[in-house]
Amino acid sequence: MSTGKTTGVLALGVAVGTALGFYILAPNVEGGPAAVDSEAQARLSAETDRADLATAEGEASDAVLDDLAADAVGDTLEGRSVLVMATADADDGAVEAVGRLIGDAGGETAGTLRFAPSFTSPESGDELKSLAAGSLPSGASLSEERLEPGFHVGELLGQSLRSGRDEASASDRGVVLGALGNAGYFAGGQDDLAPADAVVVVTGGASGGDGDGNYSTRFVADLVAGLDDTTGGVVLAGERGSAAREGAVGLVRADAAATEDVSTVDNVTTVAGRITVVRAVAGQLDGDAGAYGSAPNAAAPTVE
Repeated sequence: MSTGKTTGVLALGVAVGTALGFYILAPNVEGGPAAVDSEAQARLSAETDRADLATAEGEASDAVLDDLAADAVGDTLEGRSVLVMATADADDGAVEAVGRLIGDAGGETAGTLRFAPSFTSPESGDELKSLAAGSLPSGASLSEERLEPGFHVGELLGQSLRSGRDEASASDRGVVLGALGNAGYFAGGQDDLAPADAVVVVTGGASGGDGDGNYSTRFVADLVAGLDDTTGGVVLAGERGSAAREGAVGLVRADAAATEDVSTVDNVTTVAGRITVVRAVAGQLDGDAGAYGSAPNAAAPTVE
């Protein structure tokens, strides 16, 4: 071995030995790994404490508001029927609480339709479009300009479940719900639905498509747009993450045309958020739309 190489090897050995002595034999040297770990642990503990405090404060606020929620919504939905739809990732407690609060506001719950995970899967798109085209109620139609599966299914469900002059017959409604249900796209509720004046779609906190190329959140945004085109009004309510750029709420809020028609709420797992959902439904039935909640892209905390 040459002198140069020998010197290099010795130098490397000294460096490695020094590092080992620093990180293993002398962990408490000032500025050493123990100090770094200690600082990191302190930061982690501080963040954990802040998160715990925020959770505790949120739970305390919910406990207070829960007793006031019925008064907060008043009779804003008196004589109106509202259908609740829930994606597979929607929080069950939030879905049930929204339904109860609709009743507290004097509204009639037209049922709760729960979607199976396959409903928003990219592998289901072609079949859903085919089912939509083949099971339309009498006199109904699908857009020839917007061809997304979510939009067409939204139009199909809207025209099948809306109330009023263009209400579908019970037999036509049964055909639609049977076709989608038999194909495995519902997880429950399809047997107890009635025509509705407005629709609330409750979704989870997904900020993207979870590995499906953003298909699922885009599908939900398109579904809401199709429902809005064919019913008396729609509110899309999700958790905070859904308001991110690629989340379903975020996608609606980024679409200037959609924000003029569809109302969005990004904190449905809180009592304040659910109060806002009910108020937003009332606004939809009066022709108003808004973006509500606590995310940066919300226009206001609640309906004024």
